[in-house]
Amino acid sequence: MSSGFRTNTFDPILIAAQIVALQTSYYLSASLVIFFIDLLTGSPVSLAQIISWTELRTDTVVGWSLFLAFVINAGIGCYSQLFLVQRAKLCLDFSTTLHFLHLVITSLYTGSLPRSFLWWLTVICTLLIMAMGGEHLCMQKEMEPIAIAGTLKRAGSTYPGGPGPSGNTADSIELQRLNDLEEGVA
Repeated sequence: MSSGFRTNTFDPILIAAQIVALQTSYYLSASLVIFFIDLLTGSPVSLAQIISWTELRTDTVVGWSLFLAFVINAGIGCYSQLFLVQRAKLCLDFSTTLHFLHLVITSLYTGSLPRSFLWWLTVICTLLIMAMGGEHLCMQKEMEPIAIAGTLKRAGSTYPGGPGPSGNTADSIELQRLNDLEEGVA
């Protein structure tokens, strides 16, 4: 067994755990958002609002408010992917898996495949929001500078290990590299 974080080996237990955690966080946050929207609209709280396609309707305020709740929940799901998936290249896979499982759960709960245009529009919109938003957040996290061992010891020095103009040690290392390239020192 190799030591290190995120080796390139296939780990089905990790993937299954991430899927379960993401699905759980999706339904938990959807429950909370829908609960608050139900408080605002005065509609009764029910499980059907989360997993029944018949509740998403274009002819009622509750139907449109559920659409809004799922869009808000997709934004929350982006942050769930940031913490649970942590890899930009996997966000589309996990978002698609989450929405496919939601389709299966919805179909089992209602006893039929969804036939509502608004339900399918909601799924497509939330899938796109979660995939692109989660990928963006994960890419931002992946692009953060990595602290190099030993740079903290030299935090007070003025050479590459010391803090740069922003007070960040990694910035000063990058600035020193740029200065060396400009001076022709490679």
